[in-house]
Amino acid sequence: MTNLSHLSRVGTALSAAVVLAFGMLLAAPSASADKADLVLYIDREFREELDIKGDGMNVGDITVANGQVSRKRGGKSVGTWTIVAIDASVNLPGGRIDRSATNAIKLKRGTIYMMSVVATNAGAPPSEKNVFAIIGGTGKYSGVRGEVTNTPLSSTRFKYEFYFVD
Repeated sequence: MTNLSHLSRVGTALSAAVVLAFGMLLAAPSASADKADLVLYIDREFREELDIKGDGMNVGDITVANGQVSRKRGGKSVGTWTIVAIDASVNLPGGRIDRSATNAIKLKRGTIYMMSVVATNAGAPPSEKNVFAIIGGTGKYSGVRGEVTNTPLSSTRFKYEFYFVD
C-alpha cells in the first residue's frame, strides 16, 4: 500500500465521520421539538407606548401591556399577564425596534417571570415568534428555569409554550 492510498483512505474515513457528526447535530432534538410543559394563551387588553422625551419612540422609551391568560385559545381566564419593554435600539424612525422585555404571568398558584430582547416594528406588537428566558417565579413556580416560545396568533393574542429545565 502506498502512502498516497493510505492517506486517501484516512481522508475518506475522516470526511465520513465529519458528515455523520454534522448530520447527528442537525437531527438532535431541540426544546421547540419537545412537547411543551405548559401552554397558555395571552389575550392582550391594553398596550401603551410611553414617549419619554416627546421625540417619537426612541431609545429609552417604554411600552407596557397587559391582559388575560387562558389554557385554551379564547378560553376562560386563569390569570393575568403583564409586560414592560424598554426600547434598546431603533434602526430608523418607524422602523425596527429592539426592546428589552420583562414579562410576568400570574396564575392561581404563582407567577412566572421571563425576559428577552424582542424585535418588532415601531408602533406594533411582535408579529414574529420570540423566545424568552424563564428567570424565576413565585409559589409553585419558585426557582423555575427554562424557555418560553411566544407565537403571535394575532395583534392581540399570543400562544406561550413553556419548556422547563430541571
